[in-house]
Amino acid sequence: MPVSIANTINTVLQSVLTKSRKKLLMAVAKSHVLYAWASANGKVEWEDGGYEITNPLIVGRNPNIASYRYYDEVPIEQTDEFDTVKYYFSRIAGSLMISEQEIDENRGTAKIFDLLAKKMEILEESIKDKFSQYLYGAGAGTDPNGLALLVPSDPTTGTVGGKSMASNTWWRTSSYDFDGTLNATNIEQAWDDIQMDLTVKSDKPDIILCGRNIYRMYKQAVRDKFVIMKDGTSSDKTMYDLGFDGVKHNNMTMVFDEDCPVSDAYFLNSDHLKLHIMKHVNWRQKELTAPWNMDVIGRRIVWQGQWCRWRAWRTHAYVTNT
Repeated sequence: MPVSIANTINTVLQSVLTKSRKKLLMAVAKSHVLYAWASANGKVEWEDGGYEITNPLIVGRNPNIASYRYYDEVPIEQTDEFDTVKYYFSRIAGSLMISEQEIDENRGTAKIFDLLAKKMEILEESIKDKFSQYLYGAGAGTDPNGLALLVPSDPTTGTVGGKSMASNTWWRTSSYDFDGTLNATNIEQAWDDIQMDLTVKSDKPDIILCGRNIYRMYKQAVRDKFVIMKDGTSSDKTMYDLGFDGVKHNNMTMVFDEDCPVSDAYFLNSDHLKLHIMKHVNWRQKELTAPWNMDVIGRRIVWQGQWCRWRAWRTHAYVTNT
């Protein structure tokens, strides 16, 4: 490929990706409900660097508190209130490539720009689809953590963040299997009971993700009295503007997600389930160098982050009605 044409293509590629970055960030924010919720509610933690994400977990209480009179002894015991959980980043790349044959067939800056814009649109849609798959996955291999791992159907087995749920009861989330008994006449009461189970002092879930059947059932139960998100808080309005349909239950935002299994729901406390993103790798752009046996030029965009659960017991819950 002549140097002048290659330079033109590289310039156009740079321009397309630079102009599309904000659009790409918005596309990712709209890729699934939890990402949008984290973005709308300031639940994204921006990391400067490092190869792992750690945080101290409160797993006990201080025993050195007691009433006394005059010269009574007060307890002075060794304390063991903390443990540490550890997560590793997941790195995701999306590549935009154009072959020399495509360049020959689309001569002229305007045509090349249109072609690359279409390729960028497909890349955006592909990234949205992939992130939606990740959300309900188990974080297999190098995939980011998903809800199947973080809020599992069986919280008594498996390992999250290097900590066993089998041997650490404080690291277990909640799970409810209604086995087909949940319906429009009892779903409100069931939701109330789950919310009470997951409320510790003033700390409680703030979002419910649900599949089609659960969402339709709830709307049938409260059809004459539900409040849609666009009439709620500013973060609810942001979610509504991003295209997510939802209602409110006891001030918890309940959102339908087409990727959620139809008869499942997740009660989540976003204070303890956060998205951590490497701030300088939030869809960073880099130039590709094709191998000698390919007439191709391109760019790659890279994201690095991870979903991290920082508390489990009486905090999050998986619900199914299958």
